[in-house]
Amino acid sequence: MSFSSDTKDELARIEPESVCCMLAELAAIVSIGGTIGLMSAGRMRLTVESENAATARRVYSLFKRLFDVRAELTTLRHTRLGGRNTYRLTLHGDEAAFVLEGCGILRRSEQGHIGIRRTIPKEIVSRRCCRRAFVRGAFLAGGSIANPEREYHLEFVLGDEGFAASLLRFLTKYDLNVKAVSRKGAYVLYLKEGDQIVTLLSLMGAHSALCELENIRIQKDIRNNVNRVVNCDSANLQKTLDASTRQVEAIEYIRDHYGLDNLPPLLGEVARLRLDYREVSLQELGEMLTPPVGKSGVNHRLRRLCELAQALRQKSEGGNPT
Repeated sequence: MSFSSDTKDELARIEPESVCCMLAELAAIVSIGGTIGLMSAGRMRLTVESENAATARRVYSLFKRLFDVRAELTTLRHTRLGGRNTYRLTLHGDEAAFVLEGCGILRRSEQGHIGIRRTIPKEIVSRRCCRRAFVRGAFLAGGSIANPEREYHLEFVLGDEGFAASLLRFLTKYDLNVKAVSRKGAYVLYLKEGDQIVTLLSLMGAHSALCELENIRIQKDIRNNVNRVVNCDSANLQKTLDASTRQVEAIEYIRDHYGLDNLPPLLGEVARLRLDYREVSLQELGEMLTPPVGKSGVNHRLRRLCELAQALRQKSEGGNPT
């Protein structure tokens, strides 16, 4: 199963704190995942679809517990979509209208006119616990989260622009940096930052998913730090090797065109050691000298050898002065 499916399974197992929380969660699910249709004689039909079995069971349970109605459950099998199933729950007539009115989605005017609310019903989310339940329902109906091993990305896909704008305003009240974009006729709200996704998972009550994501973040940070150290060490090693190569080339030129025996004893000693131990560091080279010399002292002597080699080259290229 995917990280997203596991997260939904966890959320669908959370027992709401009270009846008002059940209602808030169901209102979000129906608002995002529901479709309202008209049958003959103006009778309504409410259909809620989900590809997540745990979410479908949750909706069926909430219909029964809140409104004492039993939805008609149909399983649609998609052989062309990797064998995935879509679970469809349907309510007809008075039962559909009863649920829609109870969720604050269907409104009747004093004149008997019926309207569909395309924003979040304020009376449904008046309490803090209900607001958390509403976000949980929104994720169950239209949310998904990417595998944090690959990327940090959580999104809600909504079919109605007005409700998408309402949910965007609702989520930003939790200091979430939610972005919005249109995609294939749908309205997508998304988060791309790990800290923000952790906040939202905590808000919904997905504590297992949160812990797993945090563990992955820690592991990724450790790997990144190790890679930085390795890269730094590799860069330093390369600098050491490059410097050693230049030093050896200079010493070999001195040996071939001037003679190491003609060097002052201090320079001659370090020159011979560098030729014999080309890959050791300056500190290691200094420890081989008699008496031992610090890193800066070795560097000073090698720099003098490089300057001498450069002077010999210039003299050779310009010819002997008359």
